Amino acid sequence: MLQTRCVRFVSAVSRHPPSTVVPTNHHTGHRKRDCHSGRYDVIVVGGGHAGTEAAAAAARMGANTLMVTHKLDTIGEMSCNPSFGGVGKGHLMKEIDALDGVCARICDKSGIQYKVLNTRKGPAVWGPRAQIDRSLYKKHLQEELFNNTPNLTFLARPVEDLILTTNSQPDSDVCKQLVQGVRLDDGQCIHGDTVVLTTGTFLRGQINIGLETRPAGRVGDAPAIGLAKSLEDAGFTVGRLKTGTPPRVDGRTIDYTGLSPQPGDDPPQPFSFLNDAVWIKPEDQVMCHLTHTNSTVDKIILDNLHLDRHVQEETTGPRYCPSIESKVLRFPKRPHQIWLEPEGLDTPVVYPNGISCTLPAEVQVDMVRQIRGLERAEVMQPGYGVEYDYMDPRQLKASLETNRIKNLFFAGQINGTTGYEEAAAQGLIAGINAVLKAQDRPAFTVSRTEGYIGVLIDDLTTQGTNEPYRMFTSRAEFRLSLRPDNADERLTEKGHQAGCVSHYRYHTFMDIKHSLDRSLQLLKSFSQSSAKWKRQLKYDLLSETKSGTQSAFDLLKYPDITISRLVDVVPELRHLVPNRQLCNRLKIEATYACMMKKQEQEIQEVRRDEAMALPDNLDYTQLHVSTEVIEKLALTRPQTIGAASRIPGITPAAMVQLLRYVKHFKRQKHGSETQELSPA
Repeated sequence: MLQTRCVRFVSAVSRHPPSTVVPTNHHTGHRKRDCHSGRYDVIVVGGGHAGTEAAAAAARMGANTLMVTHKLDTIGEMSCNPSFGGVGKGHLMKEIDALDGVCARICDKSGIQYKVLNTRKGPAVWGPRAQIDRSLYKKHLQEELFNNTPNLTFLARPVEDLILTTNSQPDSDVCKQLVQGVRLDDGQCIHGDTVVLTTGTFLRGQINIGLETRPAGRVGDAPAIGLAKSLEDAGFTVGRLKTGTPPRVDGRTIDYTGLSPQPGDDPPQPFSFLNDAVWIKPEDQVMCHLTHTNSTVDKIILDNLHLDRHVQEETTGPRYCPSIESKVLRFPKRPHQIWLEPEGLDTPVVYPNGISCTLPAEVQVDMVRQIRGLERAEVMQPGYGVEYDYMDPRQLKASLETNRIKNLFFAGQINGTTGYEEAAAQGLIAGINAVLKAQDRPAFTVSRTEGYIGVLIDDLTTQGTNEPYRMFTSRAEFRLSLRPDNADERLTEKGHQAGCVSHYRYHTFMDIKHSLDRSLQLLKSFSQSSAKWKRQLKYDLLSETKSGTQSAFDLLKYPDITISRLVDVVPELRHLVPNRQLCNRLKIEATYACMMKKQEQEIQEVRRDEAMALPDNLDYTQLHVSTEVIEKLALTRPQTIGAASRIPGITPAAMVQLLRYVKHFKRQKHGSETQELSPA
């Protein structure tokens, strides 16, 4: 396997697997000949947030990886909003980082405002968020991939088709084909053991502005027509979704007087567990502002709906990030929030988050200028809508490998999700599993009890989606244990065992964990009566009547008790105070200590169900249940009893029948294997 720190850019590929390729050094133009097998371990199609995480993960695990994308200069492009994180999405960011993904670290050195959302509620549902400089993000991400990622090659060409052969060892009756690579638009073939498709909004993508339509995956980029047809011809169930983006405004023409300023946090909190701080100083963070729509805006929208094809058609759009047209129709006579978000430090462009719009360009200008603060605003680019194909995600395993074609993985918006974070999380898992599949190793999965990544993938693969899926904390049953602060404790060790976490990150995690464990033990070692604590701390909320003693750790659960305050009574804790992140984690651990005992019991019950695996080749037609249940099980092909129970329409009676059938199936299989091993 080729190991090199020099990024390789392939300019031409033979129609048959070549013995050598001639890569070009992108930075010097020097062409260098490398020995090469002519076959990749992993081919990643697409250079968006799913694609970059998939390619980085595969290369990080030592796999010979190729990323094929339309344009190299759009790798890491933030096509829509200039931000990462938020409620639910911030949890995904922390988990991606815990598994050594790249986007969290890149955000820590390209953010221009950092803010933790939802802090009025408990820390389990806090939402780390960052306003990002688009140019800086793309620059730093490309530097990471091009200069600091061994085993990764890039090719700028459209993919037109998949190279498929008959699967001689099918996992199930539907898995009859095996992917062996991709075919480019000019007929050239690239062979690989596994393929990860991260096509975003490009599958038969179409842009809508007013009544005008044109084929495009995003502004300036052609759609993937041939590949969409290939997937449909392969038998995948295909759906159609739409999304949109707001008009961009020149910040120099905005009157911020009277608008509500939205500052960042001081100090700003980093996404990555590897960082103690972000790159920007608190005082240098940009200011966002809040304004609102009004009745005049509503009237302009309603009067021009006949000119808006994107709203008229039946294609499903995002429920939780809807267009301003949809908001006005669903919630009439109500002002809607608009967050004015700068797109970077060196650009005047402002992103008005909250008014995604597909009205004709001239109508958008009229609408924008009715909004407070934007009366004289110049619209630099009109908003537009995008329609695109997606694959029913119930056709995937929990590893994100397709049920229909062996060694083919889907990640990102192709699975019906919306958002950078959801895409990046899927790309990471698909990239890891593509490598494990190529190495004939067991799949890497995250369960609902282990992370929001697990919730995301389980929701998609068991329930599917008919609208763009977005992550929220409300989707998780075990929110108290799936917190942003402990994502590393939940996932880094597991990722290291799979090979996707670097030794550096793993050792950093172990240092953090040992420090946390020692500090917890120290806090628990100092105990005295509640009355004594109350007198020494002068804290009235402590109950003197509470029997027994309380430790310093027990006291941390109270809102106004911090490590700094406990130092007055327990000087031995003084060395903890300078480590702000450690103190925050200790506080959160204490806050949820009592509740976690009960939740842990619930988690163990769920894990018992998840431990019972369902064979891939199970014949569901033999079940004595309704045709509807058989069809749902056959489509989804759940991998565990727990996953089967979460499929909508699967009744308790059907679950009993399934359990009996699985036990009978396994007994029969065990019996036949025993017979084969018996001497003649």
